[in-house]
Amino acid sequence: MTNRAQILLNSLARSAVGLTALTRPVPIIRLAGVDRVTAEKIAWIARLAGIRDLALGLGLLHAHTTGGKTQPWLVAGLLSDTADTAVLAHATAHHHLPAAYGTVMTLAAGGGAALATTTLTTERDHHHTQEQTGQPPR
Repeated sequence: MTNRAQILLNSLARSAVGLTALTRPVPIIRLAGVDRVTAEKIAWIARLAGIRDLALGLGLLHAHTTGGKTQPWLVAGLLSDTADTAVLAHATAHHHLPAAYGTVMTLAAGGGAALATTTLTTERDHHHTQEQTGQPPR
């Protein structure tokens, strides 16, 4: 997969996750074993995460499509996903989340961090190769 494809995948996936959490927070919270009444009362928490992911995804997409710097957006997403991975793993290990749901969510957040890391590494290697060959950056 090319670096451009990785960036596009990262931005679209993050935007989709954000939009889903923003518009469908109650079903997402219910998957964590929370009853409907409580899920409706705390839906704003999922919306906060959704807004964050949507902003990061759209910011990355904008930078990608306009030729702007994508690295800061990728790093911000990497930091967010790394924090999410740690929090979700902790919550799962301490039985605050159902094991199956917590494991899936932890793996999803870790997958986001891994994709950002791979994309950043590919981007760095691509720019390093361009510097060595004297090619202008894209």
